[in-house]
Parts: sequence; structure tokens; C-alpha cells
Amino acid sequence: MLVASYKVTRPGLQGLFNRIIRLRLRAPYSHSEVVFEPSDGVGQLMPDGTAAYGQDGSLWCASSVAAEALPAFSPRRPGKKGGVRFKRVVLDPDHWDIVKVDCDPLAAAQWFKAHEGELYDWQLILGFVSWVIPQKSQRWTCSESAAAALGIAEEEAWRFDPVNLHAASQTWLHTR
Repeated sequence: MLVASYKVTRPGLQGLFNRIIRLRLRAPYSHSEVVFEPSDGVGQLMPDGTAAYGQDGSLWCASSVAAEALPAFSPRRPGKKGGVRFKRVVLDPDHWDIVKVDCDPLAAAQWFKAHEGELYDWQLILGFVSWVIPQKSQRWTCSESAAAALGIAEEEAWRFDPVNLHAASQTWLHTR
């Protein structure tokens, strides 16, 4: 299993958010994905029933997104914007920094299946600007969902942003 950290700027409005997040965090990453490899043994939990590479070289990734529509196969809120989802992604090394982690792929895939379609955590993002805005339970940012799926207690996962999730992936998540 891998953790992928996004380091480039998307076009349009999403690119503006990429820049704002990186500026606020003073670091190169604006998004996180948990990546399932064919050797992880979780193909049965992936939306198409396999964790094999796609024809385009993509792998199944899971995260929470703000602006993308949830896929039609999402059990909650299909087609609605923002939330926990699975998506096939081509992990171009020019766009992503990738770290192999020593975590339980089955537990991570099951966490994402259980939370698929839950809302994006806008309150946590706004809390970066103002501490007065409380975080809401059962809502997830990208790094918060990844941290919880990788074994961080859900009540503590909100503490992870794309930058410190990447750092944790390189150190203690890598050696667990």
C-alpha cells in the first residue's frame, strides 16, 4: 500500500485551492491519496472487483475530495460534489510523491468502503483560517480520511494535513 502526495497545480478553481493549501501549509503538498497495489490482496473491495493496474497504468486510490463529483458507484450521494471516494489514478511521478507504508491494506480498504460517500470536511478547512470554526464528525478531508484508514484513531485523524501525513508516511507509518 502507498500514500501519494500531490505536488502540482490543477487547472481552474481546483488549482487555486491547490495554491492556497500549499501557501497555508508552507509546503509542496495539497492533496493525499491512499493507493492500493495489486499485491495488497484487497481487489474484492475495489469498485471493479480488482486491484490490478488499469489499461492506462492507473491504480485504485481512495481519499476525500472537495470539488469532484462522487462516482456513480458510490453507495451514498453518487454524483454529488465532495466526499470520500475511490478513484483510479495514474500516479505520474512528476505530479505525485509516493511512499510505501507498512499498514494493513485490508483495514484501510474496509475503512474507505464503510465511509464511502460521507461528506467533505469544509469546517476543518475553514478552521485553518479561524480556530472558532469547529470540526464536524463524520466529515473528512483527504489527509484526515487517509490517516484514519491507515490506523490513526478517527478522533485524532483531523490533526493530519497533506504535509504531515507525507512526513508520517516516510517515518513511523513506513516502519510499523
